[in-house]
Amino acid sequence: MPVGRLRIYVLLSRLGFPKSYRGKIFFVAFVGTHVPLVALVFYLLLISPATLRSAWQILALLACATLLGTAGAVYALNSLLAPISLTAHSVRQYLDSRKVPDDLPPGFADEAGRLMTDVRYALDNLDATISSLEALSVTDPLTGLPNRREVEKRLAEDAARVRRGGNKLTLGMVDVNDFKYINDTYGHQAGDTCLRHVADVIRRNIRQSDWLARWGGDEFVLALHDASPFAATELVLQRIVNDLKNSRARLPHGEELVLTITIGANQYSGETDLRDLLSKADEAMYEAKREERSWILRR
Repeated sequence: MPVGRLRIYVLLSRLGFPKSYRGKIFFVAFVGTHVPLVALVFYLLLISPATLRSAWQILALLACATLLGTAGAVYALNSLLAPISLTAHSVRQYLDSRKVPDDLPPGFADEAGRLMTDVRYALDNLDATISSLEALSVTDPLTGLPNRREVEKRLAEDAARVRRGGNKLTLGMVDVNDFKYINDTYGHQAGDTCLRHVADVIRRNIRQSDWLARWGGDEFVLALHDASPFAATELVLQRIVNDLKNSRARLPHGEELVLTITIGANQYSGETDLRDLLSKADEAMYEAKREERSWILRR
């Protein structure tokens, strides 16, 4: 927009009076509607003071009409400013609390109507973009699992829940066996397929309250909550291992592989530091590899 179109606005803003945008509109309307009356009074004064005295009834009528017209104009302008005020409030509300506006009505063809429609459209798209970027920042693009950054956040929340309610949390480090061999033999695309396959198999064998995340490379972090006699941690780990052995991974060129994993798991008591918990789970995983076991659970 050319700066020249803002000249009056800039002038009134620099004067500092009126302070609000609505006040500026009303001030301009008041001055504009009273100029004809003031001009008439000065004209009659210049002609003859006697003429002014004889025309006082007419002037009084004009003054009343001007005041009534001003009041009507102010009321109408206040109503016409409502779309702008509502739009400004919606933008501020989104900036403060990220609440997407649902009270900006569409369907009006004038400038104020298009402003409301365009702002609502812009905020909807902005919020969708931010949500998408937030999801990408905590999601592993290959498997769709939470990534390492999200693991740290979830572990902190889970640890706080365990300390508050005495719930049980078992943390496991999962490693895909012979993954380098798979990459070297069948290619990285096949390796990616195997990682997705392992993720799918583990996810379908855990509950909604449990979660799996990509830690990096061929390693995953598995969190199991509130183990019970009917869903003991050992049974869950064994079920995952068995399902993976019975589910072949189909590679891009048609080959099929039986994948195996090694899991090192450690139970969180509420006293151990989270970094120590990850370290102990990692140690348990390497111990299981040395002993050629599918999993080891430490309590």
